[in-house]
Amino acid sequence: MKIIKQGDLYRLKEIKRFKCKACGCEFEADNTEYRRDYSQRENCGWYAIKCPTCDRWVTTDDEEANV
Repeated sequence: MKIIKQGDLYRLKEIKRFKCKACGCEFEADNTEYRRDYSQRENCGWYAIKCPTCDRWVTTDDEEANV
């Protein structure tokens, strides 16, 4: 195999930004740390992760999470 152009593995990480409403912690996480959920009934998607400070679930919708 011959690589013509080396790939950028950072592009695969899909970094999202979160803000915990409980403690105010703001943090970023990549797609190995958060989960993506989708509701066909509501026709919307969101991301969920546990807050690293208070350990509560933090969710954000598709538009708010983009860095």
